[in-house]
Amino acid sequence: MSIEKNKKETIEITNMTCVGCARTIENELRKFDGIEYSVSLSDKSFTVIFPLSDYTRKDFEKAVELHGYKIKGNLY
Repeated sequence: MSIEKNKKETIEITNMTCVGCARTIENELRKFDGIEYSVSLSDKSFTVIFPLSDYTRKDFEKAVELHGYKIKGNLY
């Protein structure tokens, strides 16, 4: 039985519309140690691979929402 140490999440953003938006999200994700990430303007999403022992999906959602972006599926 293997223990999952890392998790991969793709999170959709409903109001990411430009390169500047993507850069803002990249800059925010860069603040998290020990993760891998990519931001896709065309898909309006970002993917993050993170250690389960350090972070949850909500950590990344909250960081992005602080800049006014909305996560698809979250109630506001």
